[in-house]
Amino acid sequence: SEILELLTVAELKSVFTNQSLTGRKSELVDAIRSVHDDGSIRAIVSAHHPWLQVTATNPFRFFCLLFFGNSMQKLDEFVIRDLGVTRFETYEMNPEFRQFENRRAVDRYLELDDLAELVYTLGKTVTVVKAEEILLTIESPEEDRILESRRSRILNALGRNLERIEEFGLALQCYGSSTSHPSRERMMRIHKKEGRVDEVERVRREILASPISNEELSFALRFGKPRLKQAECPIQEGAAPVASSQRIELYAAQQLINNGCQAWHLENQLPNGLFALAYWQWLYAPVRGAFVNPFQSTPLDLYWPEFFEVRRNICMDPLDQPRDLRGRILTNAKDKRGISSHLVAWSTLTPNLLCSILDAMRTDQLVSLLSIVTEDLRQFRSGFPDLTVIDENGQISFVEIKGPGDQLRSNQRLWLERLMKAKFNVYVWKFS
Repeated sequence: SEILELLTVAELKSVFTNQSLTGRKSELVDAIRSVHDDGSIRAIVSAHHPWLQVTATNPFRFFCLLFFGNSMQKLDEFVIRDLGVTRFETYEMNPEFRQFENRRAVDRYLELDDLAELVYTLGKTVTVVKAEEILLTIESPEEDRILESRRSRILNALGRNLERIEEFGLALQCYGSSTSHPSRERMMRIHKKEGRVDEVERVRREILASPISNEELSFALRFGKPRLKQAECPIQEGAAPVASSQRIELYAAQQLINNGCQAWHLENQLPNGLFALAYWQWLYAPVRGAFVNPFQSTPLDLYWPEFFEVRRNICMDPLDQPRDLRGRILTNAKDKRGISSHLVAWSTLTPNLLCSILDAMRTDQLVSLLSIVTEDLRQFRSGFPDLTVIDENGQISFVEIKGPGDQLRSNQRLWLERLMKAKFNVYVWKFS
């Protein structure tokens, strides 16, 4: 099947002329498989379309890991760059900043890679015996920050699997060994479910004393407390019918456009993009641990707690010069347009759209918006209101859209609170 999938429909028909092949490609493959065995298929296809296969897959995987520093990127990166499909920023790579300091780190990375795949595959079918076996291999923290981050993510995933089969004691053990969010959030939830109020408060005090992130802190402050009152955030109820094939956000945006507003369904693309364009020089600054291969769209340490601290001595904070902020964003948007970035959606953030939004936003508002993002890059990369709106008077607003039964998530509530505090017009529209 793998070989047949490499051929087009026309090629399949031209190779297997002894069969009457019709239908979609998947149907053609099934028809061929029903008549020919694997050996015959390989022989017939190779006579028309010979191919090469890499047999030394493990050394090849190892080589790619050493070059890229991760197991996701492959050598196709060279091809798409040389074809001009993707452009990458030019940045300094110091050999001393290589990701793996020794062979032990490489081997451990591969071990954790395999464990992550195993935990994902097991899902809810995980058994107590298997979970204990996995936990035994990753119970101790890693000295390397990247390895420790991977270890903690595996522990969190394993803990969630155990929660689903109601093995709460072992799940707590996983979360207790993890050093990343949402381990302590999950612990509080389990303790509450089990009726251990004292344990809930103990973990809450730990978080309040030393939060991992704003998201964790926000959860600790909210959990078990009354929710945000509707009066604190303007909520408008809508009863207009929406076609089942149409996204509710696009429907809402069209209603605003019909009423003379400009409206875009941007969500997180707006704050992420504005941050990247304002802090472009920070993203690509020559700091240790940021870049290990020439095909990176963002620095490795983008979401590490010390991202800003390690750059303060070599980069100027654009928020210190608010008058130049708008020009800085537009200049970077012009000079860097098309360069691969996980933070900037170039096809969406067109020059005209950027100018419209920046014209509608006061300097103090722009500073406030970027200050929220830089407060915690990981936390505020999601949860931003769905629609960005400019009314007929040139005033900018942000609108979160909710359909029937849809509720605000914690990260959305956090964004709404921060935006209201920054004196933006913010709304929640609930459609019935």
